[in-house]
Amino acid sequence: MNVSKITLSILYLFLSCTPVNAQFSFGSYALQHVNIIDVNTNKILFDYTIVINKDKIADIIPSNKYIVNDTVQSIVLKGKFVVPGLIDAHVHFATDPTEERRDHAEKVLKEMLLTGITSVRDMAGDARALSGLSRNALIGDIVAPNIYYSSLMAGSKFFSDPRTIATARGGLSGKMPYMKAVDSISNMQIEVAQAKGTGASGIKMYANLSNREVVKIVEEAKRQNIPVWSHASLQLAKPSEILASGVISVSHANMLIYENDKYQDLINSWGNHQPGGEEKEFWDKEFEKSDFSGLYNLMIKNNVVLDATITVLTLQKNFPKKAWVYEIGKRIIQGAHKAGVLIDAGSDSDQETFVQHEMKLLVSDCGFSPFEAILAATKYSAQSTGILATEGTIEVGKKANLLFLNSNPVENINHIDDIFMVIKNGMFYNKK
Repeated sequence: MNVSKITLSILYLFLSCTPVNAQFSFGSYALQHVNIIDVNTNKILFDYTIVINKDKIADIIPSNKYIVNDTVQSIVLKGKFVVPGLIDAHVHFATDPTEERRDHAEKVLKEMLLTGITSVRDMAGDARALSGLSRNALIGDIVAPNIYYSSLMAGSKFFSDPRTIATARGGLSGKMPYMKAVDSISNMQIEVAQAKGTGASGIKMYANLSNREVVKIVEEAKRQNIPVWSHASLQLAKPSEILASGVISVSHANMLIYENDKYQDLINSWGNHQPGGEEKEFWDKEFEKSDFSGLYNLMIKNNVVLDATITVLTLQKNFPKKAWVYEIGKRIIQGAHKAGVLIDAGSDSDQETFVQHEMKLLVSDCGFSPFEAILAATKYSAQSTGILATEGTIEVGKKANLLFLNSNPVENINHIDDIFMVIKNGMFYNKK
């Protein structure tokens, strides 16, 4: 029996017999006869071979041009479709580590990885807990996606929020290096350096910050080479000011309504609305009362990714006083998408659902094609996180983070759940 057949036998034995937390790797191997969903060209590359060396993609070549050799193990996966490992651009794993517990976080992270999510962006939590999880995930001590977490900055009023008190337990809310109250007289050089020192991959601006404070945070963060993420509105700073500041992503599409100076009147009227028989017509007319084209243009001009979070917006749709969050937010996402704004896939669902649910909602509720939803959960989620140089696409030199599917997800987004296997950082993972 030749090397190729031996290796294939080993792989199939692994896929069929190993427990769900199994991981397996060759030093160098070639995945032959796969169909690549290329999110750079928006095409399917049929019958290609991907060569992996340790944790990186070493080569991508048409299968009829690949020459089998004894130094690289060959694995034939004819008919399988491969997409970049999925990235959930908005999760929360350590808001209160005392209550949420490490074992629960590990359980959910394992489930995520085994469904094809190879990286997540945690958008505010206890960095002491997240640092440990991130390290253990990176080196393979736990079965989990790569974890990129944030250090949060906000105005002092925000830190009476019970979530911040829980996250800072053992210290003072607003005084922790990963959860800091800042104002116009803060020494941003020190504040950003401390935030970066927590191991955070980015700074998240959350609430109660003025435009002046936003500008100071972003300018210093650029000097210290750490990206800034933000809520789409900061109560004091308006969406247009945030989009012009140099942030790389903004979260929650519904928050763009705060650009309208009459937003409170609109929200009050929407809260008093009684659902009737012509809801679509009503919300279409209400949406037209605000012009978002200027914000869309700013996002495009400044290359800012919209972290739309349609999943959490849907949670409000059946509550009359909050229905506007979904109805207006959904229309903002639709308009942004049509205008050419880059939109990622972030679930922000407290792990009730994963990013695959967000992808399906982008298709069913927001007018995305399945290919566009895959783009959102791969390339654009990597861009919004600041990791596009190493993840998010299938390219030579990037991390070997890959999701193999039995069916074509471009034909039907539900095929994103038809999993054959997952590779993260060059390691094989299987869920029976």
